[in-house]
Amino acid sequence: MAALSCGLAALLAPGCATLDTLPIIGSHHGPPPPAESGVLLPDGTFEPAVITDPNSPEGRLASGKELFRQGNYAHAERIFHRLGKNKKHPIPVLEEARFLEAECLRMQGHYPRAADTYVDLLNKFDRTQYKEQAIQRMYDIANYWLDDTRNQMREDRERKEGKRWFVSPIFMTFDKTKPFLDREGRAIEKLEQVRYHDVAGPLADKALFMCGCVKFFRNDFSEADYYFSQIHERHPNSELAPQAVELAIISKHLSTGGSDYDGRKVAEARMLVHAAFNNYPELAENKKDFLSRQLVGITLQQAEKDFKVAQFYERTSHPGSAYFCYEIVRRRYPGTPYAERAGERMTDLRSRSEEVKPASWWDSIPTLPEVKWPWQRKDADPAPRPELAPPPKQLPAGLLPPSPSGSAPGNYIP
Repeated sequence: MAALSCGLAALLAPGCATLDTLPIIGSHHGPPPPAESGVLLPDGTFEPAVITDPNSPEGRLASGKELFRQGNYAHAERIFHRLGKNKKHPIPVLEEARFLEAECLRMQGHYPRAADTYVDLLNKFDRTQYKEQAIQRMYDIANYWLDDTRNQMREDRERKEGKRWFVSPIFMTFDKTKPFLDREGRAIEKLEQVRYHDVAGPLADKALFMCGCVKFFRNDFSEADYYFSQIHERHPNSELAPQAVELAIISKHLSTGGSDYDGRKVAEARMLVHAAFNNYPELAENKKDFLSRQLVGITLQQAEKDFKVAQFYERTSHPGSAYFCYEIVRRRYPGTPYAERAGERMTDLRSRSEEVKPASWWDSIPTLPEVKWPWQRKDADPAPRPELAPPPKQLPAGLLPPSPSGSAPGNYIP
């Protein structure tokens, strides 16, 4: 598998993209104090709203916000939860209560429940005024959950360098800030939701890149290829685009499984290499050797695939089709070992076609002696030809009437 070996060599070569660290953007800090309910006047002053009925939805919302300001997050979270569950309340009250409930959960350290509440807010109120804040909170939580994966990446690199022999596995945890099971899967889920709810936002490309890095580390190259290719297609101006293109080329090259499988991903990798040369000057200058090695590996893998197709036709007794496929290999991949082998096979097929073929089984059947019918022999009388009409019948003379001329009766029949 020459192509796979070239791809692995390119991956481990110096100067390739490092995967031991993921981008850490943002910090895990407390939320800003929520604004009071009221009206912003034209002169810039803020006039608080007057709550006449403390038992109204607005009054209970204001009491919950006061508890939140005092730091009593557990009590405030229960008030906001009850307000958000009653669908009869005004929509602004439901929206703000849902967001503040998630904020209370986050301030208490219940990150899994807080992340799910942010997602519920975005699903129910797709045009909510808290969209940017909710997406940023979800991104920070997912970024925090991936710290264990980053530690595994560093330990795995140290193991390859001979500095350690054991990589710490990720088991279940009883920390309330992390999911009980599958922290990595939950983090990828939240990053995908960040990208889904804000496709063109400032965090979409970063979320895709982190998902791709995790899948690449786990050797899930088809999924990694999807995430990195999305950055190239939808965020070409991102600062992460050059590195994403580099990793996408490797992922496409390694996700095929070899020349015996579907070659469309290898063809896409070739197109991506050309795009890297034309659209990303930093890759064309700094990673020219890497891109050239990838291009050579892609060429060898495609040549091997086409050569095996020609071998299949030759093996199934289709010399014409085999000769045609060998000619494709010779013309499409000149200078490769497969082009030379294809030329040798073409010469062999041509020489075999020019040889005298042995008699077929039809020619081996003995011929029967020629049989001539009597009329076909020269010494035989010619066969009597049939009369055109039978001769007339002769009647007895006593039964014949006299002829009209009075002569003797004859063969006249009136």
